Amino acid sequence: MLTEALLNLSPVAAFALLTAFVLGGSVKGALGIGIPLVVVPLTAQFIELPAAVGLVTVPMFATNIGQALESGGTLPALRRLWPMLIAIVLGTWVGVHLLISIDRRLLNGVVGSVLIGLAAWLFRQPRLGLSPSAERWAGPAVGLVAGTFGGLSGMFGPPLIAYLIGLGIHPDLFVKYISILFLAATGALLLALGGSGTLSLTDLAISAAAMVPIQLGVVIGRWLRGRCPPSLFRALVLGVLACGGLDMLRRALF
Repeated sequence: MLTEALLNLSPVAAFALLTAFVLGGSVKGALGIGIPLVVVPLTAQFIELPAAVGLVTVPMFATNIGQALESGGTLPALRRLWPMLIAIVLGTWVGVHLLISIDRRLLNGVVGSVLIGLAAWLFRQPRLGLSPSAERWAGPAVGLVAGTFGGLSGMFGPPLIAYLIGLGIHPDLFVKYISILFLAATGALLLALGGSGTLSLTDLAISAAAMVPIQLGVVIGRWLRGRCPPSLFRALVLGVLACGGLDMLRRALF
């Protein structure tokens, strides 16, 4: 699927695709926003959404391995997060099934609508408040929602980030928790796409190669961080996200 989609691209579209990965890495380096949040809407302008999701899968998985395992405390984190991890894996399998089975226009409409909602939500930056007692039921519910949408679009982050912030997780634990959740989600995404035949070994190799322009973008983003006001850069990123969502809606409706 992915290899065929890339081989059919014109040179101009291939260059634009490469630029999208550099831009996604730049946003990651400058703001720490997840790569798929930027890369998927941009690459979906040139290839179908399932191929765009497949293209970011290996970079998403690889970038979370180190952070999930570093600094100790992994087993206590797993004991706390296991209900949510199970829900994320189940939701991801459901999302991938929808990704490869539902009508493409409907898929673009659903993902486009959610992207516009995400841009508005991230612009407002509302802070949720959750009591510790709510964790028992809220964790699996958020995990199921994040997994389902992540399986559809590769974007697991916003519900998980909002949930952990709402719990008031200590910043030192936040990175470990979110990395463990992302690692489980992207691992399930890789297995689900590979098991369904959507990603071949060649596709996986191409996805792994995408880490090169992403890392280049990360270096650029770190350089930009000290030279561009974060608020301006963030507004530009959310504008790109909203425009990507609007274009998906256009393709779904017309």
